[in-house]
Amino acid sequence: MRTETIWQGLMLPPGRFLISRWPWAGLLGVVITAVLGVVLVLPVVATIVILPLWGILFAMIERKRLRLIGHPARASGHVRVPREEKHNWLWIRLTEPTTWREVVALSIGIIMGLLAFALLLAQVIAVGLPFALAVTGLTRPGAEVNLFSDVTFAVGVDNWWHPLLCVPLILVVTAYVNASFTALHGGVISRLIAPRVAEIDRRVAQLTRSRAAIVSAHEDERRRIERDLHDGVQQELVGIAARLAMLELELRSGDADASRAALIAAQDQTERALVSLRSTVRGIHPTVLADHGLTEALRELAGRSTLVLRIRDDGFPRMRPDAEAAGYFLVAEALTNATKHSAASRLTVELGSQNDRAYIRATDDGHGGADPEQGTGLRGLAGRAEALGGALTVSSPLGGPTVVLMELPLIGSGEITYGGKRGGADEDSPRG
Repeated sequence: MRTETIWQGLMLPPGRFLISRWPWAGLLGVVITAVLGVVLVLPVVATIVILPLWGILFAMIERKRLRLIGHPARASGHVRVPREEKHNWLWIRLTEPTTWREVVALSIGIIMGLLAFALLLAQVIAVGLPFALAVTGLTRPGAEVNLFSDVTFAVGVDNWWHPLLCVPLILVVTAYVNASFTALHGGVISRLIAPRVAEIDRRVAQLTRSRAAIVSAHEDERRRIERDLHDGVQQELVGIAARLAMLELELRSGDADASRAALIAAQDQTERALVSLRSTVRGIHPTVLADHGLTEALRELAGRSTLVLRIRDDGFPRMRPDAEAAGYFLVAEALTNATKHSAASRLTVELGSQNDRAYIRATDDGHGGADPEQGTGLRGLAGRAEALGGALTVSSPLGGPTVVLMELPLIGSGEITYGGKRGGADEDSPRG
């Protein structure tokens, strides 16, 4: 039977348990618990006013330690604090039930740590005593050692090795004691720092809303494409058909000048249809985005923009196609909103990564007042971001500026960076 946790290891037959890794994992768990308890007790008592922060730190350490004894990785029960709310980080943490469960875990951890220290001390004495008796028998023949109370043991040259027979039994007992102590401690702490069902339900509800928003956004996108094809490409194609019909009539009449004019008009109409079709296709997924990444796609977008678009790349990494597409459409939506609604003259886009998260920040110099709840574009982008494990935040006070920030996790992204840079160079690319 394959054992995944220390509890399962304790259920093994003694022979298999003793040759497995679990006695060592139990000993390591007791040592770590003792060290944490002894090291933290004085600082925590001395700085009890910041007890919640100690609890958060303790939980971070315990999540890593619990994996040593086979517990699955425990996700944090804390909510992610957006970048623009970092100044409220402490207040947000103090209002979370998770923080106070972690404070309880810290208190239990310190108590268990002191018990673990006493347990280790007792084990050292228990293992060291037989060796001390053996040495006494060799160096002081006929000595009578008082073990405790009225219990004495006479040791000499002929029986000095008798105490050593107890060592294997002591090691077996300590192996089970350590494993049991570590399993009990790990189970209690794991239960306290794990997210609760209600917290998981909130996360599931958030993901459900994001999925629904994506479906709605896709439906809106489908209608937009249908509308663009109907109002743009289809009308151009109808115009081409009319031009070709006129060309046919002119050819029958034999008027060379009129035929040439009709042919030129048909060619112009064809060019306009191609431009309209390319514009529609770009709105679905730009080819340059898949081939060269987000930065190059935004530069290509800047070249077609009527608004000045500045792109600053601080080492934005190549990411999954759906993540790069979300970033592209974020900038496209910000550009559209800045042009139509905020009377902006410039849009600045910053790309980069920090703390295992990539970010795309679009800032315009318009009059502000944007409300993401009043339009489907930003709501759809927020759904995209949430579905990818990220977040979208909008700050648009009256008077401006409007800042739209998308943050996406770097998990699963590649190691390629644009222009060979990752987080070091600044590049301003004014276009438009």
